[in-house]
Amino acid sequence: MTTLDTSLLTQLNTYGATRRPFLLLVDFEQEQPQLWPLDQLPADEIQLDFPAWRNTESPTEAKVAALQWAPHYPSAERYQAAFQTVQAGLQRGDSFLLNLTFPTDIVTNWNLRTIFEQTQARYRLWWRDHFTVFSPETFVKIRDHKIYSYPMKGTLGRHLPGELLLQNPKEIAEHATIVDLIRNDLSQIASRVRVEKYRYLETINTAQGGLWQTSTRIAGQLPIGYQNRLGDLLAWLLPAGSISGAPKPATLGIIQEAEGQKRGFYTGVAVLCDGQQLDSCVLIRLVEQTATGLRYWSGGGITAYSDWQEEYQELKEKVYLPVKTAVLA
Repeated sequence: MTTLDTSLLTQLNTYGATRRPFLLLVDFEQEQPQLWPLDQLPADEIQLDFPAWRNTESPTEAKVAALQWAPHYPSAERYQAAFQTVQAGLQRGDSFLLNLTFPTDIVTNWNLRTIFEQTQARYRLWWRDHFTVFSPETFVKIRDHKIYSYPMKGTLGRHLPGELLLQNPKEIAEHATIVDLIRNDLSQIASRVRVEKYRYLETINTAQGGLWQTSTRIAGQLPIGYQNRLGDLLAWLLPAGSISGAPKPATLGIIQEAEGQKRGFYTGVAVLCDGQQLDSCVLIRLVEQTATGLRYWSGGGITAYSDWQEEYQELKEKVYLPVKTAVLA
């Protein structure tokens, strides 16, 4: 894995020191980051809808063709082979938790812009000819000299009781590992790091039905003058622990071996700073444009307790659109 370029970090530090608003996109491999001052953001190329800032209008009520959605998942054999590579690393003790992901080819009558306009999520972003994302997961927030992280781990269909997710031993262990990793990450840049709310249920609506997910809120106190090192602080936290694993360095090596391809912007981050406060998301629930069509990335955390068939099923269940009004054709 690479790290962010020094010149980019210097620019981010300058933006932080001068309180200049910006949007930053960082890919998982940290090889092609993109940075725009908000006052120069090309609205015809990038649109976003974050909780505290948007540059897109609410979509009109014009009729949209009913969604046609045909996923072509990676084969079970391919997934099982990657899963076994991950398990070998876990058994050696190189990793305790690893997020294994693959892209699914999608045949659909909707393009990236339509998907952006017709989905709902805490964080939505469309980048022309690149990808659209409708992410439920916060990376970090900064307000009033405090930094917050909200790792999200654990998924279950809403047709089952949420208590089953809360009581699942594998999900309990996976979530605890990620919380420890995020606490450690934050403690390198903040003081008085503590868990404020542990493993609470959230719901996500999809065209195929709802999902349960579990999250935790962690907070820490940033030092006086942290804005002057804003780029350095963000770089320290990358890649996001919830979509890599623990410990990070060895886990990233296993990810490269098991997945056999670059993730690109999937599982990277989008960071929005208004000059005073910062909000950001992990780029999950992402559909990207490729030369051969659309691809939807998904995956999940793997531990020594994981069953490959259950994890493969979770990968498939996450290939969904959280649509507003359309229905499957």
